[in-house]
Amino acid sequence: MSPTPLEDQVHDALHRTADPLQRAPFTVTDVRTRARRIQRRRAVVAGAAVAAVLAIAIPVGAGVVGPSPRSDVPPATEPPAPRITGTVRIDPLTAPVGAELAMPLINVDDESLTVDGETVDLPRLYDQLTPYVEGWIGIAFTDDVGGRAVQVLDPDFRVLDEVAPASPLAVSPDGSRIAWAWYDGSRWTVVDRDRDGAREERWTALPPGPQDARVRPVGFLPGDALLLGTTDPATNRESASVVGPDGSTTPLPGSLRVGSVSEATGLYSVQTSFTGDGSCWQVRDAGAGGAEAWQTCDYSLLGFSPDGRHLLGFTDYLTPDGSPTMAVLDAATGERVVDFELVGARTSVVGINPEVAWEDDDTVAATLVAGNRQYVVRLALDGTVERVGGEAVDLQPGQVALKLAAPVDPPG
Repeated sequence: MSPTPLEDQVHDALHRTADPLQRAPFTVTDVRTRARRIQRRRAVVAGAAVAAVLAIAIPVGAGVVGPSPRSDVPPATEPPAPRITGTVRIDPLTAPVGAELAMPLINVDDESLTVDGETVDLPRLYDQLTPYVEGWIGIAFTDDVGGRAVQVLDPDFRVLDEVAPASPLAVSPDGSRIAWAWYDGSRWTVVDRDRDGAREERWTALPPGPQDARVRPVGFLPGDALLLGTTDPATNRESASVVGPDGSTTPLPGSLRVGSVSEATGLYSVQTSFTGDGSCWQVRDAGAGGAEAWQTCDYSLLGFSPDGRHLLGFTDYLTPDGSPTMAVLDAATGERVVDFELVGARTSVVGINPEVAWEDDDTVAATLVAGNRQYVVRLALDGTVERVGGEAVDLQPGQVALKLAAPVDPPG
């Protein structure tokens, strides 16, 4: 197996852009109006774009380095959602068309952003975008090998501030907090801002180290804390740690890759091993020092729901084509709530991009590829499948055209 992480393969695909398509632009006032409307909606950032299976066969570190304080936030006590009998098939050709997405959608082919079904041209390619004050914060590519810069933008997408190199963005479930990390030449620093700009931003400078010891905020934790993933450049393993509101940093037990985190419960997912043709994952409790809650070798675990009750399970070995299946799991136990499978999963090239977003506690938005076309769908816990507006996008082999913009609004 190739040791190249899926993150690098996905970014390579994102950079294969086609000739710009002609889109009907809309005005900056429209963008501003929609950004404000987006800020009033509810959604959540899904697992970070880099959450993927690492093709490396290295044993997992076992020691607990240091506990972090247990959160005072109680677990969800609502009754579990009813289980759906059988597998729900996703057929974008026959699915009914539903409402527009609650978050913007980026088309990387023509460098455009679609909000509420209308499209505006972007001045450059962005990997992520999320509303900030009256404008936006975005992740722009700085080169052809996945280099990133964080850009603070006005409503017209003019750059007001920029730092590079930088990590992907993390956005809190209610959209009120945004975090990223950037490298200043000697160390990584984590930046945590409120989306309305009202609170003074929090900077946490990490110990000096090489740029290859990449740091990324995975997501937010109870008690105003933040979960980080840090890559060991010698092994390419990624470990988790907690940054507290006072700037303290607490390591958590070792892993191969950090997946996703729930701000509601303090649970997070990690990949613990690679089996050659699959992987094993655990759900752990950050509030209990990273203690294991449950484990599985059946799924890659990415994307907690906003209320923390559910977690998404993709195929246990992810490829650039994504996952032909997606299970919604009980986040506390790992039990299946509903299984989704793409039509043609056993006979043709199809895949759900694991960079999904929860529109609310019960509904997931995702992009998927079937043959040479890419679609946007909405999947609900009750088994409902909808195709989201507009026509499908034609693709070249290995290409990705549509991606959820960060999941803003929230998501994100």
